[in-house]
Amino acid sequence: MQLLKSYQKTPQILTEFHSPIIVNSIKLRKDSNYSLQQSQQLTDKETKPSKIEQELIPSKFKQINLQSSLPQIPLSTMNTQTKLNDLTRTSKLVQSPKNSDTKRSLVRSQFKTNSNNHKNNLTNNSTTTGSSKDSSQNQINQQYQIYAKNIIYSYCGKPRKRRVNVSAKSFIVYDCIENRIVSQRKCNKRMEIASLTKIMTFYITMVILAKFNLNSKEIRVKVTKKASETIGTTSELKYNDILTIQDLLYGLMLPSGNDAAILIAQTIGTIILFYESNKYLDSTLIDIEQMSAEGHYYNVELKTQLCPIEIFISKMNYYSNLMGQQNTQFACVHGLANEDNYSSCHDIVLLSLECLKYDIFHQVISCKEYISKSLNNNKYYEWKNTNKLLEKGFFGIKTGITDSAGPCLASAYRSNEKEYYIIVVLSCKNLQLRFDETISLLQHAKYKKSLNSIIQ
Repeated sequence: MQLLKSYQKTPQILTEFHSPIIVNSIKLRKDSNYSLQQSQQLTDKETKPSKIEQELIPSKFKQINLQSSLPQIPLSTMNTQTKLNDLTRTSKLVQSPKNSDTKRSLVRSQFKTNSNNHKNNLTNNSTTTGSSKDSSQNQINQQYQIYAKNIIYSYCGKPRKRRVNVSAKSFIVYDCIENRIVSQRKCNKRMEIASLTKIMTFYITMVILAKFNLNSKEIRVKVTKKASETIGTTSELKYNDILTIQDLLYGLMLPSGNDAAILIAQTIGTIILFYESNKYLDSTLIDIEQMSAEGHYYNVELKTQLCPIEIFISKMNYYSNLMGQQNTQFACVHGLANEDNYSSCHDIVLLSLECLKYDIFHQVISCKEYISKSLNNNKYYEWKNTNKLLEKGFFGIKTGITDSAGPCLASAYRSNEKEYYIIVVLSCKNLQLRFDETISLLQHAKYKKSLNSIIQ
């Protein structure tokens, strides 16, 4: 009897352990449309993945029904144009181009695996209180920015780094609004800077005049023989002509006059010597040669003749250390070839930022042409700025060239409240390249800033 009972249960046991395909086939035999259903079943078998494919597919993806996962949008609510757009978009996503070398999925695998971790991090960060909430919010914002970048890269690919091909051995692009270096090459390397030295000559003049409450328009100076015989680039000062300090500042920066640099150093050095020694100095007319003949530069204690230019250079190095220049040393006031007179791109930026605090510096470096008149005769001086970038949105700062230093240029550019750059290039291949490469560096800085603004 037991055998008979077990025998009666065997069909039920067999049917319970039948696969869904066998059960369906048994049911289909009873239908009248057996042939039609059989063909449909064969197509289902062909589309079913093999055992090897099932092993390769992770278990968490086996239970996903792709059709049910897609959003069901009634076609009646869509117009013809949106239908066409959706069809073209899906066809582009599904069908990868035949000639492409790389095939990107819509979302990378690292985003799929890290999505749960990201959700956990967000929930954990939301439970913090006090100051930790601000930090957690910053972390969330940073993570969102990272994910936004990665999603953009997954669609469009990572942007290639644009390298700027410049011949300058050293350069720097400094963003004055964000107070950061945008790009640089050996910006701390010590190099000769040629006539960029005159930026410090201008700065010391302004500092000393402000220290002793003197006006550059009221101080008159007679041109010395030493100044008029200075070699190199010149403002063509004539011996015994009388000019104001303000006129000499234009002659210093526009035509890059070495003679103006010598005369300014002699005058400011004399002012320092007299004021620090509590001696009276008539600033209405400073005749340095006559004062030297009268013995005003002779030091009785040291029994030596003091040189006002050396006094001026000592102030240049003093204020250089004071503003934080670490790779700078001055040995002259004009920048003629001298191994002991050097600086770096980064230090020139620091100096330029200090100079730009003075309004008169803005006026001089942005001036394209200046005409001055000698106060003791009818001779006129006409000086033109050597900076060709003034016509292209720049407002300064200084050009420079010597055989040992090569073509150099310090530039300042400002178009609006969001774009304010200082660019320094040292030792370019030729005179024209210092201007062209400065423009290229500016365009590169703008490109990087616009790219960052889009991603953020």
